[in-house]
Amino acid sequence: MSSGERTLRRPWLRVPFLGFGLLQAFTASSVWAIFSGGQILRAFALGSAALALVLPLLISLEAGLTAIMLFEPFRGILRRMQYLIVPYSDVEPIHLLTPFAAFMALLILLNREKLSVLFQTPLAKGVTALAAICFLQIFNPLQGGLFVGLSGALFFLVPMVWFYFGQHSTPEFFPRMMRLIVVVGIVTSLWGVYQTVFGYPEFELYWIHNTDHMESIAVYNVTRALATFSNSEEWGRYTEIGCLIAMGLGLSRTEGKFRFGWFICGGVLFVMLALTGQRSSIFGLFLGLALLFLTGARTLGSGFLRVVLLGVLLAGFLGLSSRIAGDDTYEPDTSNAVNTMLSHTTKGTLDPTNEYSLGARFETWHEIVTERLPSNPLGVGIGDSTLAGARGDENERRPTDNHFLTIAVSAGIPALLLFIWIFWRAFRVTIKIWRNSERDSANFSQMRIAIALLGAFVLGNFFGTSFGIYSIAPIGWLLFGWISARGRDEGV
Repeated sequence: MSSGERTLRRPWLRVPFLGFGLLQAFTASSVWAIFSGGQILRAFALGSAALALVLPLLISLEAGLTAIMLFEPFRGILRRMQYLIVPYSDVEPIHLLTPFAAFMALLILLNREKLSVLFQTPLAKGVTALAAICFLQIFNPLQGGLFVGLSGALFFLVPMVWFYFGQHSTPEFFPRMMRLIVVVGIVTSLWGVYQTVFGYPEFELYWIHNTDHMESIAVYNVTRALATFSNSEEWGRYTEIGCLIAMGLGLSRTEGKFRFGWFICGGVLFVMLALTGQRSSIFGLFLGLALLFLTGARTLGSGFLRVVLLGVLLAGFLGLSSRIAGDDTYEPDTSNAVNTMLSHTTKGTLDPTNEYSLGARFETWHEIVTERLPSNPLGVGIGDSTLAGARGDENERRPTDNHFLTIAVSAGIPALLLFIWIFWRAFRVTIKIWRNSERDSANFSQMRIAIALLGAFVLGNFFGTSFGIYSIAPIGWLLFGWISARGRDEGV
């Protein structure tokens, strides 16, 4: 019998031949794209990245979600690396890769669970209602056109689908992702240290000199590091979350011999957070750590002592940082980026009310509450707060730096109330599960970390836009979905 006849009679023999053929085609395409260069090479790279995000979905939903979560923290540097082969352009197709992969994952989930996935828990009903409002706001003519509304959907609607992923993935998925966030936070921060100490490489400087709306990247005359992320706020938020998770795992007795390693990871990420210069992320870390310590106390008195000890340790670190940074003035030595960032961090942390940026935020928020919201209480469209909306606005507007108010302006006051209710409901469910868990159980430790993360997300959304950041928003909505599923399973 010939080999061809064996293949026809045994279909499984075709698989190696098919794989070998695909490998040959991919190799030939790679060589052709490399020699062609320019836009062809970029298109090939983006197509390969899209396949790398979608193909894991053939294994399982969790495998696909893991691939996306690994990609997101590196989206910024991959975006900047493309300028090694193509000139700068305002059109960034790389931003469509993860929305496409998330959409494919959503189709798989809907095929498996049907539309019941949208209403299975009280929290799911609230998220679905908020998503419906945001979807309608895509077509709001006040924002400047349908394209602007669709760009807003990338920041509002796409992250929200992660709620349903968290609600219907396995119970162990989010705890695994927490560990992944710690590791990725350290790896990505190494590039931020390099940028701070040695400066940006040429391809990143090229992007910085061409991009717009990047005023926040400058601290005095020093260019703030971005690590592998798209902006410095994203780096700060990611290291904040990673530090909270690492400290929570270190405090968990179920981690056994790995606890010391998690404490080391938390310490490393805390130092990295100081280098980001993101004061709101540091305050979010303080709040999260305080919640983490309080939820681990057996009595109210021991909880108070834990918080006092935390305050002493943080004060000691800030004092040491200010010594390293030198004299605390608004004219630091810009030749030393590390000292400048530490000075910026410690001054804003120790005396936040004297910061110009805080006063500017209060002025913007006052204008929104007294002028913009009363004139449009039902929202002006979810694209209004995006870069596309800013470019289409005749009047130059300062950034809101408050996701709660951003939702109110973009989707209306009803959407804001729903968003607040989602946080309140998530806190309520998490606290109930935490109270009903045995102290030495993994469930108890996971709920402590969840409470700390929720507190950090509240602050991060009030003094920033955590749920509008590429790699942070999916984590937040995934956490909501995981809490929703745990509440359903626990009968809360």
